[in-house]
Amino acid sequence: LESEVDINILSKGQEVFSKLKYSNFPVISAPFNIALGGGCELILHSNFVQAHVESYIGLTEAALGILPAWGGCKELLARFIANNTTPKGPMPAVLKTFELIGMAKVSTSALEAKELGYLKQSDGITMNRDRLLFDAKVKAIEISKNYNPPQKQNYCLPGKTGIAAIKLIIDNMKANGQISTYDKFIGEKIAFVLSGGDTDIINEISEENILKLEKNAIYELMKENLTIERLEHILETGKYL
Repeated sequence: LESEVDINILSKGQEVFSKLKYSNFPVISAPFNIALGGGCELILHSNFVQAHVESYIGLTEAALGILPAWGGCKELLARFIANNTTPKGPMPAVLKTFELIGMAKVSTSALEAKELGYLKQSDGITMNRDRLLFDAKVKAIEISKNYNPPQKQNYCLPGKTGIAAIKLIIDNMKANGQISTYDKFIGEKIAFVLSGGDTDIINEISEENILKLEKNAIYELMKENLTIERLEHILETGKYL
């Protein structure tokens, strides 16, 4: 029963965020202070973000022994693929996404969130916290006048080649004492998802394929005792283990 509940939460979360992104009206997020994990995934699925300048945004799941599974891997990957400043080829977008998710990087401001990729360059930043909702409402009205929802996209990912490349990076980090054995295990799960699993660069895979990879990977990680220990520790102490 517990397993069925876990799967249901993952599936419902993915379904809700997908409907949010592809709805017939624009969805505007107005984050302030802290937006980590699921909060960050909500931002990534929003059609526009009006963020307070003091916003700490990031996908921190890896530090808890899991990975983003409400579409966070998919959305961040799509963002780097579409970014004109990302070098072309099968690996650069995957590596940039892995760096953020695998290292659980958090922005120290909305400006840095743009630099890292959690916010788009077109997203807005509000300096005065008291104006945040007003600025977001103004943007919502502006966008809704001629709004067309985004189209779903397919991905061409490196598959086993990408997984092998990221594993070399992870192995070097482990050898240098930068990460633990369990961090290495988590990193390999993330690499599998971001590389598209058992695919090849010449094949296209859908968003649904990546969502399934996310769901399978987090479900496997949540069965591990070390993940449970990390989750219990932060719930009890508010600090990462």
